[in-house]
Amino acid sequence: MKRILIADDYASTRDILRIRLEMRGYFCQEVKNGAEALAAIQRRHYDLLITDHDMPVMTGLELLTRVAKMPDLQQPPTIFITGQLHDTLHQAATNAGARAVLLKPFADYELMVEVNKILCPRLVQEDISSPDYELSISPT
Repeated sequence: MKRILIADDYASTRDILRIRLEMRGYFCQEVKNGAEALAAIQRRHYDLLITDHDMPVMTGLELLTRVAKMPDLQQPPTIFITGQLHDTLHQAATNAGARAVLLKPFADYELMVEVNKILCPRLVQEDISSPDYELSISPT
């Protein structure tokens, strides 16, 4: 079973992400900020990290930068989400290692396309474009 770490300071966003991902068969762990995410990554292997940017203690971008600087640390592929996206932040997240950058609110199928590109690249994309995936995640 693929393991996904979800880092977001809003419990409701974490809940929505976890429920939707667990419905697809993934195991999810939740943390409230980048510092907790870094500690979790140091303790355990994750197949994917989904991180918000604007969090207390340590932002998503700071998290990606710190993980990239730790050569002995496994670096999970990352989906970077934010409610305030601009070109500079998008470029910084990509440069720090984010595989995908999503602007809130995004439709659930948009997230699942990116998750499947990373975790199940052979999955036929039509399976996730059904109307069942129209749940949006709003900026928080």
